[in-house]
Amino acid sequence: MTYSTHNSPRAPLYTGVGRLALGPLRVIEWFLQSIIDANRMARDIERLLRLSDARLAEMGLKREDVISHAAQASGLRRAV
Repeated sequence: MTYSTHNSPRAPLYTGVGRLALGPLRVIEWFLQSIIDANRMARDIERLLRLSDARLAEMGLKREDVISHAAQASGLRRAV
């Protein structure tokens, strides 16, 4: 009968430093992505608001629900 262990080698010390160094870049990436998402949502809102009330009704929307619909469609949890 054999016995084996599943010990993995320790990660190098610089791994924690690398994560620390990349932290600000991740914040910048998140910030830029949030701007992209907000611009996409704004375009969707403008597109929907250009539609007639009849066309919105066909889509199951009221004009006053356009912003919350666009926020939900863009993945935002809370409507503006």
